[in-house]
Amino acid sequence: MLKIENLHKRFGDLVVLDGVNFEVPEGTTTVILGRSGIGKSVLLKCIVRLIEPDKGKIFIEGKNIFELTLKELNELRKNIGFLFQSSALYDSMTVKENLAFPLLRHTGLTNKEIEERIKEILNLVGLAEAISKMPSELSGGMKKRIALARSLILNPKIMLYDEPTTGLDPVTSKEIAKLIIEMQKKFKMTNIVVTHDMVVALSTADKILLLENGNFIFEGTPEQLLNSELDIAKKFLSTKLD
Repeated sequence: MLKIENLHKRFGDLVVLDGVNFEVPEGTTTVILGRSGIGKSVLLKCIVRLIEPDKGKIFIEGKNIFELTLKELNELRKNIGFLFQSSALYDSMTVKENLAFPLLRHTGLTNKEIEERIKEILNLVGLAEAISKMPSELSGGMKKRIALARSLILNPKIMLYDEPTTGLDPVTSKEIAKLIIEMQKKFKMTNIVVTHDMVVALSTADKILLLENGNFIFEGTPEQLLNSELDIAKKFLSTKLD
């Protein structure tokens, strides 16, 4: 589904990605684990070309995204959902209007079909009662759920999660992790989850990649990470909540 070859990105003298390589098989969840500010979000944004890398190739469904026209790239982006770290809801719109926005922009659905789709997706994330609320009326966990609903509303093939539990309490973090698993199973999507949250990493991943100093120093299953002798892996594991 997705393949990255020799990806490089630097900002001035700061090397963020230094020859990154990895593949994400279709229908699986890959977690990219790493400390805050290490370059995980930059990697995600390179995948959708919100940030242009300095060097390297990214293939999505066999297509090199750097060889696509703008029109082709925008068509490809319709198949990619992106849950931003900040949730990125439109503050001046209700929940219903936030969810309707991508449908109005990218589909030819009728108003009735849009309303049905909104109600369906809100039920899936457990927030049907929030349809008329403004973002300012939502808790942090509710905002994440609404943002996830908006990301899913176009039925993407690939979901990118950028620190989905940042700023949330442990209980809500576990609920979001559970929701990631449920949505992946229901829609059979390919997931990439960027996080420094061990609960999310261990509970959602088929494969975990540990990013450090611009490249991956570990690639394996959650079980293999738990048995790893890497010092940085042990530091992450020491933060795991029971």
